[in-house]
Amino acid sequence: MKRLAALGLLILAHVACTDSDEYLFNERATQDIKVSATVTTSFDADAKKAKSDTVQPGDSLIFLTTVYPSKSIRNQQYYWTMDGKSFASEYSFKKSIDSPGEHKVAFVFVDFFGDTLSDTLSITVASPPTIDTEHFIPANKTQNIAADTAINFAWNVYDPDSLWEIYSHFVLRDHERNVLVDTILNQAYFTYLKGLSPLRKYTWTVTAYNEFDQKSNEVLSSSFYTNGLNGENAVAGTITTNTELSAFKFKVSLLDENLDTIKTLTTSKLHNADFDIKPLSKGNYRIVVAVDQESDFTAESIPFHLNTNQVLELDTIVLKDEVPPRITGPKNRDTIDIADTLRFTVEDLGGDISTSKIHVFYENDYIYDFKLSNDTLSVPFTKEAAVQTWSYKPITVVAIDASYNRAKKTFYLRPNATLPEVFSE
Repeated sequence: MKRLAALGLLILAHVACTDSDEYLFNERATQDIKVSATVTTSFDADAKKAKSDTVQPGDSLIFLTTVYPSKSIRNQQYYWTMDGKSFASEYSFKKSIDSPGEHKVAFVFVDFFGDTLSDTLSITVASPPTIDTEHFIPANKTQNIAADTAINFAWNVYDPDSLWEIYSHFVLRDHERNVLVDTILNQAYFTYLKGLSPLRKYTWTVTAYNEFDQKSNEVLSSSFYTNGLNGENAVAGTITTNTELSAFKFKVSLLDENLDTIKTLTTSKLHNADFDIKPLSKGNYRIVVAVDQESDFTAESIPFHLNTNQVLELDTIVLKDEVPPRITGPKNRDTIDIADTLRFTVEDLGGDISTSKIHVFYENDYIYDFKLSNDTLSVPFTKEAAVQTWSYKPITVVAIDASYNRAKKTFYLRPNATLPEVFSE
């Protein structure tokens, strides 16, 4: 019996040892561990997650990890490195990188058995280029640029990091804003060889980009004027109104020093209209600008002097409407009869009046369902017309035009019954 018991214990011990080794081996063999690292800029579920990104110094980045089959799997340690140096010790975290350059950020996972797994991200930290908006040629508003020779443009751009390639987007436009040049340059200068028209204004702009398509915060924007022949001059300007809701035709008259009209222009129907008059000799002049039809806008008269080889650009001319709308009742009377529909005339020569700028009150009650068609304001009055009244009742119309001039007019509805008739009801 003792031999049998000892033999049984030996067999059990052998089986137990064999099962334990097989369990440990199988656990290690079946643990197919994988790690993945990504970077994003937001915790939103739909935010893009990537293996690489380009950011500016100080931008916040969110680093995320995935461990398969689970982050709770047994491990010895996990950590992050940037360019081989310690960076973080969490699975996921938010952090900024201030040092410009190309960086390798790696997530490292050491499993329970000492095997190391890792995944690497590429992060480029770059500052957008800057443009010197004060020092460039030709200087802003330069006069007398030769129209029939090559014109040189030059400016200054900088890379704050001193690491990246910089490109300049150069655009040259004529006085009608047509594009003459639109090009990308890897140098901060450009020569225009085709020649320009005399006595004209030209504008040019420069924006800068680095090799990661990061755009400069500054935009260089400048203008210059070409010369005339034999000392000739020109005058140019822009006309607008103090309302943005309507377009008008403008009339521009040029007068000499004796106030005789030299030239008259009529623009297209626009909200903003440009004009230029050339060639002109040296002397004193006056520009008179008005809306080219009956209107509430006051004309502007501007004196100026021209020297030689000059394009004089006047300040923007703003025509102002300070006349309120005119509100009249039927037959121009203030006392009117009650009717199913009351009609008033709301007239304004400074642009269309929006229905939202019309208000109608009957005594102290606001009337909502009126309509405005052209200059006619129709106010339905069916409900009130059915009520007999022996006294005069006020109805008030308020109108605000496109230039915010306000008009208010009160009319009086005639009684439609006598006092005895009202009390007999």
